[in-house]
Amino acid sequence: MHNLQPIPVRKSIPIQKVLRPSVLLIGVTMSLGAVAWAQEPPSASGGTPKTKIQVNFLNPCHPAAADAEEMGRALARLKERPRFSSDFEISRGVTTLTEAEARAAGVSSGRGPSSWVRIRHEFPEKAPLSDAQYTLSIEGAGAGESLALHLRDSREVLQVLISDAVTGSASLAVQVNTPPERIRVERFGKSSIVLARCAGIDQSAYEPIFQAAGDILEKYRAAMGIKLIVPAELVRLPGVKESKGEDSGAKEPGAKKSKASGTHH
Repeated sequence: MHNLQPIPVRKSIPIQKVLRPSVLLIGVTMSLGAVAWAQEPPSASGGTPKTKIQVNFLNPCHPAAADAEEMGRALARLKERPRFSSDFEISRGVTTLTEAEARAAGVSSGRGPSSWVRIRHEFPEKAPLSDAQYTLSIEGAGAGESLALHLRDSREVLQVLISDAVTGSASLAVQVNTPPERIRVERFGKSSIVLARCAGIDQSAYEPIFQAAGDILEKYRAAMGIKLIVPAELVRLPGVKESKGEDSGAKEPGAKKSKASGTHH
Protein backbone atom coordinates (compact mmCIF):
# COMPACT_ATOMS: atom_id res chain seq x y z
CA MET A 1 0.00 0.00 0.00
CA HIS A 2 1.26 3.37 -0.75
CA ASN A 3 1.63 5.74 2.08
CA LEU A 4 -0.44 8.81 1.32
CA GLN A 5 1.30 11.93 2.48
CA PRO A 6 -1.06 14.64 3.63
CA ILE A 7 -0.99 17.67 1.41
CA PRO A 8 -0.08 20.74 3.40
CA VAL A 9 -2.83 23.30 3.39
CA ARG A 10 -1.81 26.95 3.12
CA LYS A 11 -3.73 29.54 4.96
CA SER A 12 -5.69 31.80 2.63
CA ILE A 13 -4.99 35.47 2.93
CA PRO A 14 -8.03 37.73 2.68
CA ILE A 15 -7.94 39.56 -0.58
CA GLN A 16 -9.21 42.70 1.06
CA LYS A 17 -6.15 42.96 3.26
CA VAL A 18 -3.87 42.68 0.22
CA LEU A 19 -5.70 45.21 -1.93
CA ARG A 20 -6.08 47.98 0.60
CA PRO A 21 -2.38 48.87 0.79
CA SER A 22 -2.08 48.64 -3.01
CA VAL A 23 -5.01 50.92 -3.62
CA LEU A 24 -3.68 53.35 -1.07
CA LEU A 25 -0.27 53.29 -2.68
CA ILE A 26 -1.67 53.89 -6.13
CA GLY A 27 -3.82 56.75 -4.84
CA VAL A 28 -0.84 58.39 -3.16
CA THR A 29 1.25 57.98 -6.30
CA MET A 30 -1.42 59.58 -8.50
CA SER A 31 -1.88 62.45 -6.04
CA LEU A 32 1.82 63.16 -5.94
CA GLY A 33 1.93 63.04 -9.73
CA ALA A 34 -0.91 65.55 -9.97
CA VAL A 35 0.77 67.90 -7.51
CA ALA A 36 4.05 67.66 -9.38
CA TRP A 37 2.32 68.40 -12.68
CA ALA A 38 0.46 71.38 -11.23
CA GLN A 39 3.60 72.85 -9.73
CA GLU A 40 5.65 72.34 -12.87
CA PRO A 41 6.30 75.69 -14.54
CA PRO A 42 5.30 75.95 -18.22
CA SER A 43 8.11 75.59 -20.68
CA ALA A 44 9.29 78.45 -22.82
CA SER A 45 7.87 76.90 -25.99
CA GLY A 46 4.76 75.20 -24.68
CA GLY A 47 3.51 77.77 -22.21
CA THR A 48 0.08 79.33 -22.19
CA PRO A 49 -0.17 81.91 -25.02
CA LYS A 50 -0.70 85.50 -23.94
CA THR A 51 -3.99 87.21 -24.77
CA LYS A 52 -3.70 89.64 -27.65
CA ILE A 53 -5.58 92.95 -27.35
CA GLN A 54 -6.27 95.00 -30.47
CA VAL A 55 -7.00 98.70 -30.07
CA ASN A 56 -8.49 100.77 -32.89
CA PHE A 57 -7.84 104.52 -32.87
CA LEU A 58 -10.34 106.84 -34.51
CA ASN A 59 -9.19 109.93 -36.36
CA PRO A 60 -12.33 112.08 -36.60
CA CYS A 61 -10.47 114.93 -38.30
CA HIS A 62 -9.09 112.80 -41.16
CA PRO A 63 -10.88 109.44 -41.50
CA ALA A 64 -9.49 107.01 -44.04
CA ALA A 65 -10.65 107.32 -47.63
CA ALA A 66 -12.48 103.97 -47.48
CA ASP A 67 -14.27 105.02 -44.29
CA ALA A 68 -15.26 108.37 -45.78
CA GLU A 69 -16.72 106.61 -48.81
CA GLU A 70 -18.68 104.23 -46.59
CA MET A 71 -20.00 107.16 -44.55
CA GLY A 72 -21.11 108.87 -47.77
CA ARG A 73 -22.99 105.73 -48.85
CA ALA A 74 -24.71 105.49 -45.46
CA LEU A 75 -25.86 109.12 -45.65
CA ALA A 76 -27.09 108.62 -49.22
CA ARG A 77 -29.60 106.08 -47.89
CA LEU A 78 -31.11 108.82 -45.69
CA LYS A 79 -31.44 111.67 -48.17
CA GLU A 80 -35.14 111.17 -48.88
CA ARG A 81 -37.65 113.28 -46.98
CA PRO A 82 -38.85 111.24 -43.97
CA ARG A 83 -42.35 109.78 -44.03
CA PHE A 84 -43.29 108.84 -40.49
CA SER A 85 -46.02 106.59 -39.20
CA SER A 86 -48.64 107.91 -36.78
CA ASP A 87 -46.67 106.88 -33.66
CA PHE A 88 -44.50 109.51 -32.01
CA GLU A 89 -43.35 110.63 -28.58
CA ILE A 90 -42.29 113.96 -27.04
CA SER A 91 -40.53 114.08 -23.67
CA ARG A 92 -38.53 116.54 -21.62
CA GLY A 93 -36.47 116.39 -18.46
CA VAL A 94 -33.43 117.36 -16.45
CA THR A 95 -30.52 114.93 -16.08
CA THR A 96 -27.26 115.16 -14.16
CA LEU A 97 -24.55 113.73 -16.40
CA THR A 98 -21.83 111.53 -15.00
CA GLU A 99 -18.28 111.99 -16.23
CA ALA A 100 -18.58 108.98 -18.55
CA GLU A 101 -21.92 110.16 -19.95
CA ALA A 102 -20.60 113.67 -20.53
CA ARG A 103 -17.56 112.29 -22.34
CA ALA A 104 -19.78 110.09 -24.53
CA ALA A 105 -21.99 113.07 -25.36
CA GLY A 106 -18.98 115.20 -26.23
CA VAL A 107 -19.62 117.84 -23.57
CA SER A 108 -17.55 118.97 -20.63
CA SER A 109 -18.30 117.33 -17.28
CA GLY A 110 -18.98 119.43 -14.20
CA ARG A 111 -21.24 121.87 -16.08
CA GLY A 112 -24.27 121.04 -13.97
CA PRO A 113 -27.52 119.32 -14.94
CA SER A 114 -28.56 118.90 -18.55
CA SER A 115 -32.03 120.11 -19.57
CA TRP A 116 -33.35 118.37 -22.63
CA VAL A 117 -36.25 117.91 -25.00
CA ARG A 118 -36.57 114.71 -27.01
CA ILE A 119 -38.79 113.88 -29.98
CA ARG A 120 -39.05 110.36 -31.38
CA HIS A 121 -40.94 109.24 -34.50
CA GLU A 122 -41.59 105.75 -35.82
CA PHE A 123 -41.44 104.68 -39.48
CA PRO A 124 -43.76 102.29 -41.33
CA GLU A 125 -42.76 98.62 -41.29
CA LYS A 126 -41.44 98.57 -44.86
CA ALA A 127 -39.34 101.73 -44.49
CA PRO A 128 -35.53 101.37 -44.42
CA LEU A 129 -35.46 103.15 -41.03
CA SER A 130 -37.13 101.94 -37.84
CA ASP A 131 -37.21 105.24 -35.91
CA ALA A 132 -35.71 108.73 -35.66
CA GLN A 133 -34.86 110.49 -32.41
CA TYR A 134 -34.06 114.19 -32.08
CA THR A 135 -32.66 115.65 -28.85
CA LEU A 136 -31.89 119.23 -27.87
CA SER A 137 -29.88 119.50 -24.66
CA ILE A 138 -28.66 122.49 -22.68
CA GLU A 139 -25.51 122.21 -20.57
CA GLY A 140 -24.31 125.38 -18.91
CA ALA A 141 -23.99 128.19 -21.46
CA GLY A 142 -24.16 125.91 -24.47
CA ALA A 143 -26.72 123.86 -26.32
CA GLY A 144 -26.44 120.88 -28.60
CA GLU A 145 -28.61 119.03 -31.10
CA SER A 146 -28.40 115.37 -32.01
CA LEU A 147 -30.35 113.33 -34.55
CA ALA A 148 -30.14 109.54 -34.24
CA LEU A 149 -31.44 107.47 -37.15
CA HIS A 150 -31.76 103.72 -36.61
CA LEU A 151 -31.77 101.51 -39.68
CA ARG A 152 -34.08 98.52 -39.80
CA ASP A 153 -31.63 96.30 -41.72
CA SER A 154 -28.68 96.30 -39.32
CA ARG A 155 -26.36 93.90 -41.15
CA GLU A 156 -24.06 96.79 -42.06
CA VAL A 157 -25.08 100.06 -40.40
CA LEU A 158 -26.83 100.16 -37.02
CA GLN A 159 -27.19 103.90 -36.46
CA VAL A 160 -26.28 107.26 -37.97
CA LEU A 161 -25.81 110.10 -35.47
CA ILE A 162 -25.60 113.74 -36.59
CA SER A 163 -24.92 116.42 -33.97
CA ASP A 164 -23.98 120.06 -33.54
CA ALA A 165 -23.29 122.48 -30.69
CA VAL A 166 -23.66 126.24 -30.16
CA THR A 167 -22.68 128.66 -27.43
CA GLY A 168 -25.59 130.74 -26.21
CA SER A 169 -29.34 130.39 -26.43
CA ALA A 170 -30.90 127.04 -27.29
CA SER A 171 -33.27 128.86 -29.64
CA LEU A 172 -30.25 129.79 -31.74
CA ALA A 173 -29.51 126.14 -32.48
CA VAL A 174 -33.13 125.46 -33.36
CA GLN A 175 -34.08 128.51 -35.40
CA VAL A 176 -31.03 129.06 -37.59
CA ASN A 177 -30.47 125.47 -38.82
CA THR A 178 -27.04 125.06 -37.22
CA PRO A 179 -24.78 122.96 -39.47
CA PRO A 180 -23.58 119.62 -38.11
CA GLU A 181 -20.21 119.39 -36.41
CA ARG A 182 -19.99 115.64 -35.85
CA ILE A 183 -21.17 112.60 -37.83
CA ARG A 184 -20.98 109.07 -36.47
CA VAL A 185 -21.84 105.84 -38.28
CA GLU A 186 -22.11 102.81 -36.03
CA ARG A 187 -21.55 99.54 -37.89
CA PHE A 188 -22.41 95.95 -37.11
CA GLY A 189 -19.35 93.98 -36.01
CA LYS A 190 -16.95 96.81 -36.87
CA SER A 191 -15.64 99.98 -35.28
CA SER A 192 -17.59 103.19 -35.80
CA ILE A 193 -16.73 105.81 -38.41
CA VAL A 194 -16.52 109.37 -37.09
CA LEU A 195 -16.06 112.68 -38.87
CA ALA A 196 -15.88 115.92 -36.87
CA ARG A 197 -15.13 119.55 -37.60
CA CYS A 198 -11.58 120.38 -36.53
CA ALA A 199 -10.27 123.93 -36.36
CA GLY A 200 -7.13 124.78 -38.29
CA ILE A 201 -7.24 121.62 -40.44
CA ASP A 202 -7.98 121.39 -44.15
CA GLN A 203 -11.14 119.26 -44.42
CA SER A 204 -12.22 120.36 -47.89
CA ALA A 205 -12.27 116.73 -49.03
CA TYR A 206 -15.06 116.01 -46.54
CA GLU A 207 -17.30 118.96 -47.41
CA PRO A 208 -19.71 116.80 -49.48
CA ILE A 209 -20.23 114.60 -46.40
CA PHE A 210 -20.87 117.59 -44.12
CA GLN A 211 -23.25 119.03 -46.71
CA ALA A 212 -25.18 115.75 -47.01
CA ALA A 213 -25.47 115.47 -43.23
CA GLY A 214 -26.65 119.09 -43.01
CA ASP A 215 -29.37 118.48 -45.60
CA ILE A 216 -30.58 115.43 -43.67
CA LEU A 217 -30.65 117.33 -40.38
CA GLU A 218 -32.59 120.21 -41.95
CA LYS A 219 -35.20 117.86 -43.46
CA TYR A 220 -35.78 116.11 -40.15
CA ARG A 221 -36.02 119.42 -38.27
CA ALA A 222 -38.87 120.39 -40.57
CA ALA A 223 -40.59 116.99 -40.59
CA MET A 224 -40.47 116.68 -36.78
CA GLY A 225 -41.67 120.24 -36.13
CA ILE A 226 -38.57 121.17 -34.15
CA LYS A 227 -38.99 124.95 -34.43
CA LEU A 228 -42.53 124.75 -33.06
CA ILE A 229 -42.31 122.04 -30.41
CA VAL A 230 -38.88 122.44 -28.81
CA PRO A 231 -39.21 126.09 -27.61
CA ALA A 232 -42.66 125.33 -26.18
CA GLU A 233 -41.27 122.38 -24.22
CA LEU A 234 -38.15 124.22 -23.03
CA VAL A 235 -40.11 126.90 -21.19
CA ARG A 236 -41.77 124.18 -19.10
CA LEU A 237 -38.46 122.98 -17.71
CA PRO A 238 -37.28 124.40 -14.36
CA GLY A 239 -34.38 126.83 -14.60
CA VAL A 240 -34.54 127.19 -18.38
CA LYS A 241 -35.19 130.74 -19.58
CA GLU A 242 -36.06 130.79 -23.26
CA SER A 243 -38.20 133.32 -25.11
CA LYS A 244 -41.35 131.64 -26.38
CA GLY A 245 -41.39 133.37 -29.75
CA GLU A 246 -44.33 133.66 -32.06
CA ASP A 247 -44.94 129.93 -32.51
CA SER A 248 -44.02 128.58 -29.09
CA GLY A 249 -47.62 128.00 -28.08
CA ALA A 250 -48.34 125.83 -31.11
CA LYS A 251 -48.78 122.13 -30.51
CA GLU A 252 -48.55 119.21 -32.84
CA PRO A 253 -51.97 118.21 -34.19
CA GLY A 254 -53.50 115.28 -32.36
CA ALA A 255 -50.99 115.39 -29.48
CA LYS A 256 -52.14 114.64 -25.94
CA LYS A 257 -50.53 115.88 -22.77
CA SER A 258 -48.93 113.24 -20.59
CA LYS A 259 -48.78 113.40 -16.83
CA ALA A 260 -45.24 112.02 -16.91
CA SER A 261 -42.72 114.08 -18.76
CA GLY A 262 -44.09 115.23 -22.09
CA THR A 263 -46.49 114.59 -24.90
CA HIS A 264 -47.29 111.14 -26.21
CA HIS A 265 -49.45 109.82 -28.98
